Parts: sequence; structure tokens; C-alpha cells
Amino acid sequence: MCFVASILFIPRKIKPVYWRAFPVYLAILVVVETYCHYVSRSASVNRNNHAIYNGFFLVYACFHLWIFSKIILLKKAELLCACIALILLAGYAYEWNYQGFFFLFYRTITTFSGAVALLCIAYYFSLFKQESYHDLLKDASFWFVTGCLIFYTTNTAVNAFFAELVRIKIKGQISIRYVVMALLNVMMYGCWIKSFLCLKNKRIYIQA
Repeated sequence: MCFVASILFIPRKIKPVYWRAFPVYLAILVVVETYCHYVSRSASVNRNNHAIYNGFFLVYACFHLWIFSKIILLKKAELLCACIALILLAGYAYEWNYQGFFFLFYRTITTFSGAVALLCIAYYFSLFKQESYHDLLKDASFWFVTGCLIFYTTNTAVNAFFAELVRIKIKGQISIRYVVMALLNVMMYGCWIKSFLCLKNKRIYIQA
């Protein structure tokens, strides 16, 4: 739904141009998630999908860091994102060397989630530094960051207790982690859809 919304609501000539990257990123995300779901459910495939997620993490992390480097209205925002990227790359290389590529890089993913939560706080702080008035409820960046904050702050705790949450089953079938992550995805991508609507409404207002 978020991918479809990005196509329908984000104007093709929108500025800043980084908003135009969302449909491309979400298209890749849909393909990866669909294939990973197939791998995890198919009885004929005798391997997990951890390697796919580990490979996609580079795209996933780079996209988020790039967007945050553009929307955080602080002079050292790009430097902060670059430092986080180096830390993540170091963790990525360590886990690959330590445990191999076919086991999910939990530590790196958890570090990334905490880093995104930090970037969300930096974004809100940058708003307080602005002298001009902003209607936040009509600001696309605000809704994007709000969705990320809801998802990644909770996701940090979920990843920290990944093994324990996977073992806890609802009615003996569905893990509680799956339920929590499904709800978090709905909230985050719902906020992203709201940000795309803000872009569309802004475009209509400018043309009017």
C-alpha cells in the first residue's frame, strides 16, 4: 500500500528531489520482502532468508541515512550520518567475518535501529532551532520521521530480545515478535503514506 501510495501521491517533479527516490526504494523493498516470504514458507527451499536480508541491509541503511542527512536542518547532519554509516559498516564487516553471511546480523541491525532513533531526535531538535513557523501536520518530513521514530525505538527493544520473543507463541503458532513487527510496520508505513499525501497537497497548493 505504501509503494502504491508513493506512485499515486508523490509528484514526479517534486522538489527536493530525494522524495522521488521513495517509489524506487519501496519497489525494491516489496520485491525483497515478497521473495523472503516465499523462501521462508516454501518447503522446497532448504535455506533461510537471512543472507537476503543481510545483503539488502546495505541498501536499506544507505537510503535512510541519505534521507535523514537531507531533512535534518543542522549543519553537521551529513557528518553525523557519515559517522553512523562507518560504525554500521564496521559492525557489518565484523559480523560477516565472525558468524558468516547466512546468519542475520542482529547486532548491526539493532545498532542501526538505535541510530535511526537518535537521528529522529536530532530532526526534532533541528525544528526547535528554526526561527520560521512550520505547520508540522502538513510537513512531509515530520510524518516520515514520526513513522521512523515509532518503528525503530520499539524495534531496538525487539531486536535486543529477538531470540526470546521468537520463542513466545500466541496459541502455539504465531510468535509475538511477528505480531509486534506487523503492527509497527502498519504504523510506520501509515505515517509514510501521510507524508506522501502532504507532498501531493503541497503541490496542489503551489499550483493553485
